[in-house]
Amino acid sequence: MREVELRSGGEVKLGPGTLYGALQRMLDDGWIEETDGPADEEPNERRRYYRLTKDGRKKLKAEAARLEEWVRLAQKKRILPARG
Repeated sequence: MREVELRSGGEVKLGPGTLYGALQRMLDDGWIEETDGPADEEPNERRRYYRLTKDGRKKLKAEAARLEEWVRLAQKKRILPARG
């Protein structure tokens, strides 16, 4: 939750229900899987670590392409400046 808030400059604040609900849906859909934490970190029973599965990586790439298309459209409509 803190990471999202930091990366968004405080614009996005996730509550625990939103975060844990999303994690559970991604687990159920097979997009992520639980994994061991870093070897150099002290064990913490409450902390969970996840990684993308092969299907999760495919879904992420598809979502990035979808968002990229929206950016191109916004540039074409001069809502966003063109890059390059």
